[in-house]
Amino acid sequence: MKVTIIGAGQLGYFLAKSLLEENHTVKIIDSDKKRCEKISSSLDVTVFCADGTRIETLAEAKVGKSDAFIAVTDRDEDNLIACEIAKKQFAVKRTISKSNNHKNIALMKRLGVDIVLDTTQIITGLIEHEIDGANVKFIADISNSNALISEYRIPESWSKSGKKVMELDVPSECVLIYVIRSGTLMIPRGSTVLMAGDEVTALTVGRSAKALKKLFEL
Repeated sequence: MKVTIIGAGQLGYFLAKSLLEENHTVKIIDSDKKRCEKISSSLDVTVFCADGTRIETLAEAKVGKSDAFIAVTDRDEDNLIACEIAKKQFAVKRTISKSNNHKNIALMKRLGVDIVLDTTQIITGLIEHEIDGANVKFIADISNSNALISEYRIPESWSKSGKKVMELDVPSECVLIYVIRSGTLMIPRGSTVLMAGDEVTALTVGRSAKALKKLFEL
């Protein structure tokens, strides 16, 4: 996959590094000379030291050939403008933008950005799901929603061990995706028995994540 990233800060750097490790082709655009030099010297990417909100810059970078266009600068206005140009002028199929201000998310979506990443929500999710220790592992947030995928390790002291899923008060806005027990993966059904020590991966929406933690006594 060919990806163009606007913003060569810390997030842009690690995003590019991660994409390269997955064998994607990456271009980076940033107007800061020092940032460009740092990335150019440490990563095998094409770097354009220019203003990513200008049509001329995106034309030179040939963003029209990109499968995805990702804007991760510290200015929401620049991220929005860059995504709009990529989408409307160069017909990039997928545009993704970081939102530094939660109030701008609705506007960015309304103006055509395909995926808006709410940094506040992501950080909050990480804190809520990692602060309790190894029993809850945050895996991913679902784009443009308040849904999360997390892994829950049921404690050995779980009082409901041996009960079937249908017998448990599983939150309505929650889907148990799979269960791993002694290295074996199972797709849970209503008749599936959950045991202490099981690793349960679940999709939760909103406050159902806290309800599921309470159910598992975490």
